[in-house]
Order: sequence, then C-alpha cells, then structure tokens
Amino acid sequence: MDMPAFDELRELAQRDPIGFEALRAELIEDFIQRSPESSQRRLRGLQFVIDARRRTAGSPMKAMMLIQTMMYDSLYSLQQALLFQSQPVAPPIEASSRVLPFRRPALH
Repeated sequence: MDMPAFDELRELAQRDPIGFEALRAELIEDFIQRSPESSQRRLRGLQFVIDARRRTAGSPMKAMMLIQTMMYDSLYSLQQALLFQSQPVAPPIEASSRVLPFRRPALH
C-alpha cells in the first residue's frame, strides 16, 4: 500500500479521525507484513508499546513526547553498544616466566 501525501493525511485526520486511525493501522500492518518474518514479532511488540503509550498519554503532544523518548533511549542504547564494541581490546600478555631455583637452607 502506498503512503498518502502528508497533506492528504492531515486533511483525513481533521475530516475523519476514525478513518484516519483505520488507515494508520492498515499502513502499519502492511509494513509489518512486508518485513522479514524474523522481525515481525519484534515489530508487533514495539507497535503494541507505542499504541499503549498513545492511549495512556492524555494528549497527542504527550504521546509524541513519550514515543520520542522511547526512540532516543533506543538510539542511546545502540550508540553505547557500538562504542563498547569499537574500543580496542588489549592484546593478551604472553606468559613468559623464569623458574628460580630455591636452595634449602642448611640445617645446623
């Protein structure tokens, strides 16, 4: 399914909010269906969390802020993982040892 232009979506949201929500759900489902099967479960879980945040937010602005925070947290976690992986690991120190002979002290 093709994504409608922004102005069309805005007009639909103002004129028919229920129709807009139905189209939104249909576009999301279409995207998930076209994604690799190995990603679909994770995408559905993420969409569930996003929908829950939208329902409990109280206003569209609050919902946007909550979802934006989720996005930034995820991006920060990814950045930290990449930084951690890119730090050079010290090469292992070769064990080189010399055995020292110990003499028993003479007993008197």
